Amino acid sequence: MEGRDEKENSPPRSDRSFSLTYIGWSSLDRRTTLPMLPWLVAEIRRRSERSDCGPAVQPRGVQLVLNPPFVRCVPSGSNNSSVFIFEHKAQLISRFIHNSNDLTYFAYLLRGQPDNPESDMSCHVFQACDPNQVPEVISSIRQVSKSALKEDTKSKQDADEAFYNSQKYEVLYCGKVTVGHKKATSTLIDDCIDKFRQHEVERKRLRLLNGQRGSTESPPAEFIMGEEGNPLSSTVNESMEDPEVFGGPTRRRHASAPNHVQPSDADKNRTMLFQVGRFEVNLISPDSKTVVLEKNFKDISSCCQGIKQTDHFGFICRDQSESGPSQYCCFVFQCASESLVDEVMLTLKQAFSTAAVLQSSKTQIQLCEACPMHDLHKLCERIEGKAKLAIQKYLSQLTDNEQAEIFERVQRLKSGSDQEENELVILHLRHLCESKQKSHLHIGETPQVNTFLVLMPEPLQLAPELRSVESELLILSVRLSNSDATELLPLSPHNLDSGFDPLGHLMSPAGDPMSGKTPKKTGADYRTLWKTAIHQQILLLRMEKENQRLEASRDELHIRKMKLNYQEVGQCSKDAQALWERKLTAPGRTTVPQDKEKVYHALCQGVPKSRRGEVWLLLSHQHRLHHRLPQRQHAPDTPYHDLLKQLTAQQHAILVDLGRTFPTHQYFSAQLGAGQLSLYNLLKAYSLLDTEVGYCQGISFVAGVLLLHMSEEQAFDMLKFLMYDLGIRRQYRPDMVSLQVQMYQLSRLLHDYHRDLYNHFEEHEICPSLYAAPWFLTLFASQFPLGFVSRIFDFVFVQGTEVIFKVALCLLSSHEGEIVECDSFESIVDYLKTTLSTLTQTEMEQTIVKVMEMDISKQLHAYEVEYHVLQDEMLDSGPLPDDSDRLDKLEKTNVQLKKQNMDLLEKLQAARQKIQTLELSVENFLSRESKMKHMIRSLEQERAAHQKTIERMRLCLPPDTLTDVEMTQIKTGPNGKAKTAAKKP
Repeated sequence: MEGRDEKENSPPRSDRSFSLTYIGWSSLDRRTTLPMLPWLVAEIRRRSERSDCGPAVQPRGVQLVLNPPFVRCVPSGSNNSSVFIFEHKAQLISRFIHNSNDLTYFAYLLRGQPDNPESDMSCHVFQACDPNQVPEVISSIRQVSKSALKEDTKSKQDADEAFYNSQKYEVLYCGKVTVGHKKATSTLIDDCIDKFRQHEVERKRLRLLNGQRGSTESPPAEFIMGEEGNPLSSTVNESMEDPEVFGGPTRRRHASAPNHVQPSDADKNRTMLFQVGRFEVNLISPDSKTVVLEKNFKDISSCCQGIKQTDHFGFICRDQSESGPSQYCCFVFQCASESLVDEVMLTLKQAFSTAAVLQSSKTQIQLCEACPMHDLHKLCERIEGKAKLAIQKYLSQLTDNEQAEIFERVQRLKSGSDQEENELVILHLRHLCESKQKSHLHIGETPQVNTFLVLMPEPLQLAPELRSVESELLILSVRLSNSDATELLPLSPHNLDSGFDPLGHLMSPAGDPMSGKTPKKTGADYRTLWKTAIHQQILLLRMEKENQRLEASRDELHIRKMKLNYQEVGQCSKDAQALWERKLTAPGRTTVPQDKEKVYHALCQGVPKSRRGEVWLLLSHQHRLHHRLPQRQHAPDTPYHDLLKQLTAQQHAILVDLGRTFPTHQYFSAQLGAGQLSLYNLLKAYSLLDTEVGYCQGISFVAGVLLLHMSEEQAFDMLKFLMYDLGIRRQYRPDMVSLQVQMYQLSRLLHDYHRDLYNHFEEHEICPSLYAAPWFLTLFASQFPLGFVSRIFDFVFVQGTEVIFKVALCLLSSHEGEIVECDSFESIVDYLKTTLSTLTQTEMEQTIVKVMEMDISKQLHAYEVEYHVLQDEMLDSGPLPDDSDRLDKLEKTNVQLKKQNMDLLEKLQAARQKIQTLELSVENFLSRESKMKHMIRSLEQERAAHQKTIERMRLCLPPDTLTDVEMTQIKTGPNGKAKTAAKKP
């Protein structure tokens, strides 16, 4: 990665060219978002392959010439570079796209008029002969763009940087209250806290009366955001420049008093991450790994802090869940300290001010919740893994004419697969939304009724205790008998010929349809129709549940594969795999001690990557059976989930290090993704468990390696094992005495076994702490490949920190010649921190073999005793009388300088990693986008057939029967569960 960073920072070469195939281009609205881009690329590719998505564009061979600051597309057969297909400045490229199923394809977005945000953009798609060429092309274009931006000094932050620069705080969600006014009074937060406490006292009283652990009369313990934590949405059009947003008391205090109180459940984990972005605030649950609340700044009317409860704050916004025009709700949160609340309020104030300036700027892209392009963005976000279902729901919200138009266009093209059909539907939806966007009036500009989004009725949840088909039929029959037939939205706007309908004889009127005579249906006919429809809907529900189960299983396998995406060091033979299989399944493996020599011999033969986490658990159990720690050295026994419910004072340090921990690994690269949130939980829990250590830089890498191989709770138990049972926590203690001892031991090892290397370090005043401190603090995880680090962890679980010394000694000795050739302080440190970690597969395997053969336990013990003896002698003898003060000052100065030097080098390393992360942020973000999951085609087609049959049944019912029968739509709620929605008359 360092090599790539240096390459991109080097001066660009002029007139560099790449041989590519130009697939085509398409214009797009500036409001096009990241989830829409894969569909746009698919549209351009389909146009070049089938010419059915627009004007035919034949792919052609081209030379992409990079002539700073221009990017020029030249026909491959032309010898004159002045004849080109198109040309533009490199800094006009806003985004690269490289996440298709075929890695030879890539695309980039081009800004038309940078000063006019309403102007259209264009997307150009290319294909390379070799997928390995694509990163080189993208890197080269970025290099040209960077140098051009530096020369023009007009660099602008990309929209994605808003997320990376956002501020994050850990908060405790207290609850929600309904207030009557949008402005917060000075005592609102204190009043809310009093209400919450009264409610908690009442709930405890009810628990005692009922003799239950939890009272069924207690209010919901959620955010009033629907089942499964789906976020609320609100469209309050309040000004972000309101001077009273953060103001104190108002005259209408009585109007803002808390009314309906809904506190959170104290028995659940209520800690959340409160994220303040450029235009919105998000509340993220580290437990569910989801955004449970999302509010745009314009939706928030007031923010306030408690007077008595100074560690609490909240904000007011309109509550759509309540009826009436003047209903507002206040969300209340608690921070770890008053100073943290002050920081949150200051951050909110600055963010509101910045957003207000951007909103009032003429170059601001206008966007509101009712924008058609915003609706399309939400659709593209939802359809991952459930494309067919989400698109059908979205189509059902359009008008009949719009549905008919899109249906006809898609049918004419005769798609060969569901994926192709989805791409065609999204294509026409994009054209429809872009045309609507041109005439769209934003919320607040003029009163309007938004007809683009149709609010669906509240879904009905089937009772879980009704298991039999007969019971489900009974429930559905009752619902269907009280529903409105007009609520069943069509899946297709066309009426198919009843001759092709297997139930046509039950629904088609007899005789001449023009005669005006409609045959009467008996009660038995209606019962037959309802029974058939109910059976079909029940089947659809069960199919949907099975699909969800299969998708959950696939997601779990995908995440496990993503975690273990590293190259193993050394091949684990079949015999070794069979040996570990026997050990992992042997009875009494956690209670009966095994022979240590046999366990170590099995470890030397290799560990299967897929079972490595289980092997580590086994090794920890065996170590605890052989080594009983004194009771005073045991880790506190506070349960993991109880620790997660608490707030930590170390949140800032932990949140800052989340992005620095394995920034290039797919599991941890997503900002506040599942990997980073799990890592946050783990680090937070340990900081609360071990108050002496708290959180220290380096622990995040150790925890990250554990998380890649096991669950959160297992990783937490293994982290406690490493810290307490193996004693690694000593090197993280504030005095860092243990780390100083380790640096002395490493220096003595070099002195005794590699004198030339030791003398070379001494000559250039390089102490081990300059290069080896990160090795010990992160167990080599911060700089070396994951496969190599995982193999080191295998031996750490058996031999403890002795393995770190052996690996360090082997690495230094194997590179002794290259290190001695470095003739300056800077070159030596740079080699040790960058070049040394770029090991080949053979070098890593040879290092592990040397580590297995080495035994330095006696030397390490002798060096530790020697260090403490020297320290005692220095304290006993003391300095000479004449030079005592001067010597003391020099020693202190020397220690401070070494510490400053070490801090500067660590900051330099962190800065380099940050540069790499920022350089690859767009690519990493795109590559993190999960590939579209294919639904099971047979189930999906069967489901669609059933739905069309039901629709034809509804259309064929005589008009006079609609007043007596109310139909119910079976749909899938936003939480992914199957529900039944009924609209009351």
